[in-house]
Amino acid sequence: MSRLIVAFESDTVSKRISEVLLSGALTVRAVCRTGAEVIRQVRYMGSGVVLCGIKFPDMTADELYDDLEGKGYMLVIAKPQEMEMCENNRVFRLLLPINRYDLCASARMLNQLEEMNRPQAERGSAETELISYAKEMLMDKRSMSESEAHRHLQKLSMASGQPLAGIARQIINDLQKD
Repeated sequence: MSRLIVAFESDTVSKRISEVLLSGALTVRAVCRTGAEVIRQVRYMGSGVVLCGIKFPDMTADELYDDLEGKGYMLVIAKPQEMEMCENNRVFRLLLPINRYDLCASARMLNQLEEMNRPQAERGSAETELISYAKEMLMDKRSMSESEAHRHLQKLSMASGQPLAGIARQIINDLQKD
């Protein structure tokens, strides 16, 4: 499930970014105007991916990242001259002007990273069982170790832009045909 949050001071910019993400088949869970709103949303969801500008009425992107305490990923979108204000090297950056493909690809990649790093207890038990079964089938039919099978699923997920559970479902279907 997508945990994308779009956060800009300007409603117009937020709306444009959200529309581009939606056209790229990405679901935006929340649109925020302040850092405090973003913090509330991320805490409510447990983690998230924040696509934002360099500053908010109540804080900067760096301050927001620190306040999120590592609960997700942040992609700052700004003009080159503004990007100097973003000093945290753990924050991802995308320089304006951007095209639709780069924005969607960046958001998709961060969404996948967030999903893969989310504690397994937060994943649905059905997803966990599906992924485990796919790994078991890879271990049995392709003589992989458990870690090799998991890495294989992750690589396919990253390459295709699909969630791990979706890739697991495909692997199961393909291996059942063999």
